[in-house]
Amino acid sequence: MSTFPQTWISTTSHWQGTNRGPTSLWLHNSKAELPSSADVVIVGAGMAGSALSYFLTRPGAYGEGKKVVCVEAKDVASGASGRNGGHVGPKTYFKWDLLQQPYPLGNGCSKDESTRVMQNERDNLDLVEQIVNKEKLDVDFWKGELIETHHSKEQTELSKKQYAAWLEARAAIGITQPHDTKFIDDPTEAEKLSRFKDVTSIHVRPGGSVHSHKLATALMRLAIESTASDFGFYSWTPVSGFPTETADGRWTLSTSKGGITAKEIIFCTNAHTANFFPKDDPLHTHIQPFRGQCALITPPKTYSGAQALKHTYNMKDEAYLVTTPMGGIVLGGGLSALIREGKCKPEDSFGQIDDSGESVDPNITEYLNRYMPENFVDWGPEGYGEGLTRTWTGILSTVKDWLPLVGQVPGKKGVSLVAGFAGHGMSRIFAVARGCADTMKTGVWDETLLPRSFELTAERLQRTLDAQAEFEAKYGPDAKVVHGEIVPGSGSKVAAPKINGDKVSGHAPAKANGHGLVHSLGEKVEAVTIQA
Repeated sequence: MSTFPQTWISTTSHWQGTNRGPTSLWLHNSKAELPSSADVVIVGAGMAGSALSYFLTRPGAYGEGKKVVCVEAKDVASGASGRNGGHVGPKTYFKWDLLQQPYPLGNGCSKDESTRVMQNERDNLDLVEQIVNKEKLDVDFWKGELIETHHSKEQTELSKKQYAAWLEARAAIGITQPHDTKFIDDPTEAEKLSRFKDVTSIHVRPGGSVHSHKLATALMRLAIESTASDFGFYSWTPVSGFPTETADGRWTLSTSKGGITAKEIIFCTNAHTANFFPKDDPLHTHIQPFRGQCALITPPKTYSGAQALKHTYNMKDEAYLVTTPMGGIVLGGGLSALIREGKCKPEDSFGQIDDSGESVDPNITEYLNRYMPENFVDWGPEGYGEGLTRTWTGILSTVKDWLPLVGQVPGKKGVSLVAGFAGHGMSRIFAVARGCADTMKTGVWDETLLPRSFELTAERLQRTLDAQAEFEAKYGPDAKVVHGEIVPGSGSKVAAPKINGDKVSGHAPAKANGHGLVHSLGEKVEAVTIQA
């Protein structure tokens, strides 16, 4: 469980450390008195809370003429939103296929619904660009191409099949927007473009990056400056427990500054959602905290100036990177590889809420420090002050069925949730927040920005509870899924799958797709694999 006010000092990310000027919102209204009532209260000022604050306070939006308040336990983007990789990187065919797999590696999405979810991520990227241009935001936004690397013939062949199937699925549901992607399966050409060693193919698609702390701050400031709504933001105002319903059908939140009563309360609390629901409520366990670690890499001269990387990346071992406008590289990922090597344990990340200096893992630091020299062609040599220059941790979320939860809490009219982004929030939050604001105004679910699979329903929660019980009965109550790999628990009735050529012991023949998951296209997932 999260603890607020927290008893430690958090690490400082690259994004947080480079947004300390007078336009930032550190300690904003931290000492100010909280109003006793509002029309709408948003709990949480991460990217979701900041984006929703922005969308609700635009002229003509649901919040026009209303009093809207946002409360935050710390500062704007003080959690995962200000500690992430800054990557607005839509997924395509791999995640499309994965969502269709049975729980827990996927959630059994239909082909059509999975296709809509992937299109939602592309819409999200375009929406970020539109907001930045419309509001003339100075947030270091860049839009270009993302490179995904592949590292075996088996991975290349499976990826090509998934890619073709995804393109076919897009056309089948009438998506006319160009996909703007290409698949390069000539290893020489792939390595030349990616500069990544030993690639067998690459997939190139639209992607973007942004200074996440500047963006969240800019959106919150626009809400504060709104003339359409009476908006207030209060930092260092933690909320305790679930709100209490009043006799007239409103809700009262208990905060460190006293109670505030509103007709509508929206929790944008992501990894900390469990704090607000009792242990017997499915939402207490559906979203859980997960600690990640990123680093800032100062590149050597061979990757600077005209030689700087010109793409964002998704790479082996779930690593990812973006290049900042000043030339630094923000790099994250690698936990699954370290767990396989026995250098990290799942419990060191799953369920963890401490993002202090004590939480920085030396094994992850070492992994991130050597990732670029080991994997990029002609990297280095690194001089003093080059290479890894800063590392930090952050608390993101894991979500049992992998998709955001959006909408009214079952049986609690007036209390809603916008949370559960599973470490992929930058590619979903903006479309979700816009869709949520539109739905609040019209009273009709916004099908254009919110796939139905995102909707929070009692049936969805129960279905996931049943699937989780079956999974734990087979693999043990402490089993985990780490980047597409099942890590059996101590009470597992099934041994950890082992690779034997193209076969996985105890299972039918299967091939590795390089992202940790083993399956053949269209077949039921039976096992997971380890990729070196």
